[in-house]
Amino acid sequence: MVQPKETLWRISQIYGLTVDELFQLNGLNSDLIFPGQRLIVSKDDATDENVEESSAADEEVVVEEDSLASQILDFAKTFIGTPYKSAGSSPGGFDCSGFTSYVYKQFNIDLPRVAQDQYNFGKIVSSSEAKPGDLVAFAQNGYIHHVGIYMGNGEFIHSSSTEGVVITKTNDAYWGPRLLGFSRVLE
Repeated sequence: MVQPKETLWRISQIYGLTVDELFQLNGLNSDLIFPGQRLIVSKDDATDENVEESSAADEEVVVEEDSLASQILDFAKTFIGTPYKSAGSSPGGFDCSGFTSYVYKQFNIDLPRVAQDQYNFGKIVSSSEAKPGDLVAFAQNGYIHHVGIYMGNGEFIHSSSTEGVVITKTNDAYWGPRLLGFSRVLE
């Protein structure tokens, strides 16, 4: 099962395969893989049935007991402590919208790059309708300046300019007065 931060290249090295062999064994058409996804890593395991299943699923995340939102949040948590980097959109450093776009992209959800566009990309939902996996946006003077991923229970994970990737309460002294709303990007 694919673990957070794993790549096809790393998996190929572990199992003595080439990346091309992983593509063929799993019927992949993209190098994008997802935490929780099951890959065939042995030529002996590549029965016609397995290859057919993989081809049909293409890039679909294999969800066992966990929901997609739960998988996204678990993946996002692997970056806790990653430093803030202005305009950053990779594990070397994230700004707020770089973090959200990077996390969702690993699950084949392409968000716009800017916080305001990300918020408007999804379906706006009320705070009472907000669910884990929704985006949460913060604004000041009518300008959306921050975005994170809502975790439920009044918490969100985000890349803070002062702390890097952290989990914070939506109603804390700083963020509470700036809370604009929630946007649903998961179906």
